[in-house]
Amino acid sequence: VPLEKSPGMQKHATGVMKTVGTAVAGLSDVKSLIPVLEALGGKHAQYGVQPEHFAVVGEALLWTLEQGLGELWTSDVREAWEEVYGTVQSVMEPALVQGLAAIAAEAPRDTKALVEESWALVEKDLDAQAVKFFMRMVEISPASLQLFSFKDAKDLPNHPSVRRHSMLVLRSIGELIATETDAAEMAPALESMAERHASYGVIAEHLDVMLEAL
Repeated sequence: VPLEKSPGMQKHATGVMKTVGTAVAGLSDVKSLIPVLEALGGKHAQYGVQPEHFAVVGEALLWTLEQGLGELWTSDVREAWEEVYGTVQSVMEPALVQGLAAIAAEAPRDTKALVEESWALVEKDLDAQAVKFFMRMVEISPASLQLFSFKDAKDLPNHPSVRRHSMLVLRSIGELIATETDAAEMAPALESMAERHASYGVIAEHLDVMLEAL
């Protein structure tokens, strides 16, 4: 379905134009209009709208009006609409920014919850997931296999050392997820772990491989 014929797009576009109509109708009573626009700005924060999008919408609105009015689109009419849209933006944008800030402030808690919940599912079959993790890591970076004493082993997925090492890695990750300690307090332990792995030949690029495999 072409975008211009999409029911969802048509519904959204109609909603935008109705909002513009509401703003125009409320110009005679701006005080009553302000709460409506503030609520609308906060609502759009939930959709991921950013402050810079106001300029895009404003430009599209003026173009649409020009196309629709034709010769009636004069410089005076344009200036009047620019003033109206400026008023709308001046009320909606601060509410949008405030809404975005509130969402950002909640993100760490939501992120932690999502990680904990998803990790709980992984832990139900940690042994199998650990081996998958290791084999994927080697698939992404075959050279990383040279870091391990069992690099020449046959049937890697079933090799005891592979299972033991991969389980150790995932259990360490699980312990980090489960801890209530903040990042600053965890730093010494993580730094010690990094130094130990550096002595094994692990380099920074390997962390990217581990992340992708995880």
